[in-house]
Amino acid sequence: MDLLFVIGVAALSFLAMGLALAMIVLSDSPANLRLARIGSVGRTQQRAARRSRLGDAFKRFGGVAGKGSLEGVERASVRAKLIQAGFYAEHAVETLFAIRVLTAMGLGLLAIAAVFFLRPPGAFTGLFAILLAVAIGLYLPNFLLQQRIKERRQALRFGLPDAVDLMVVCVEAGGTLSSAMQRVESEFRDLHPVICEQLGIAIAEVQAGSSRADALTRLSDRAGSEEISSLVTMLVQSEALGASVALTLRVFAEQTRQTRYLDAERRAAELPVKLSIPLVLFIFPALMTVIFTPLIIRIFRTLLDSHLG
Repeated sequence: MDLLFVIGVAALSFLAMGLALAMIVLSDSPANLRLARIGSVGRTQQRAARRSRLGDAFKRFGGVAGKGSLEGVERASVRAKLIQAGFYAEHAVETLFAIRVLTAMGLGLLAIAAVFFLRPPGAFTGLFAILLAVAIGLYLPNFLLQQRIKERRQALRFGLPDAVDLMVVCVEAGGTLSSAMQRVESEFRDLHPVICEQLGIAIAEVQAGSSRADALTRLSDRAGSEEISSLVTMLVQSEALGASVALTLRVFAEQTRQTRYLDAERRAAELPVKLSIPLVLFIFPALMTVIFTPLIIRIFRTLLDSHLG
């Protein structure tokens, strides 16, 4: 009886949240969607209206779900993480909070269904399973966001040495830093898409009238990588002091290459230690089993024959 009461309360809670979401989604229907319903606009405009309506619904629902966390420093922090993950939409923060709440609701409903059909012993077990599913759904988007940021930083770290080498060649051949960045963006678009994307945004900002120092600083903020920040700092300082950009890039390329060599040596040195765990847990027991099993069988047979004899 207690278990059914817990399931009922959880179901009513999720039903109330679903009704609130429906009210948010269905309110303020755009005028172009009303025209689409009576056939005044084409199918393309209908699909655009639906996408716009869905985006507005996510924005409103995310604003309600993240109320208190979408202001000030907290919003700026979440916005910076989304930009580092490659999400540049204006309402990406509200969309993230909406996805978090919807994921929590979906996993919570699945947990309620599982508890209802499996009937675990005790009401506390069912309540714990539901709360655990809701917590997982609430923090799963954040975990996936962090993984995406990590992957993009890794891609930037791998693609930076090649990009810097090409920039050195372009600058030493007589080109400017902006032309070198454009060359890298066009040449490495398929090989290193992440760094080309960041360079493309910086080039567009410079062409729009922003100073090169500001564009590079924003590039460092978007990337969130220590290597990119070091490169931007060196370029901005060399430009401010009138130093040679080609020499600066060459020095940075040598440092980056040396860092990669040291990192490879460190990983190679850690390999025996990492291999010891599967060696002790899996390889040694199997090897000992293969070696000693025939010996043990022979000893038992000898003992049995001597006992019977």
